[in-house]
Amino acid sequence: MQIAFGTARPSFARGFIPLYHSGETNRCPACTRQHWIVGRMVAECAFCGTALPLEQFSTYGGVHGDRPEPSAGSAPKPLRAAP
Repeated sequence: MQIAFGTARPSFARGFIPLYHSGETNRCPACTRQHWIVGRMVAECAFCGTALPLEQFSTYGGVHGDRPEPSAGSAPKPLRAAP
């Protein structure tokens, strides 16, 4: 993408965040190949080594809703609010 001054903006400035989606065809954003070494949290391109976070471990734009709300009595005594 070109801007008015003729310099290309990096992909992160455009809002593009590549993620590895399991069960889908994933092309490497650097070399466009499709061979991946998939780990627990990232997938690495087998050709160029570009690492992408796995979709289920991405922290971009999401709120973790699986954490329970802390109860009032769960904090240590010095940190509890006085009644």
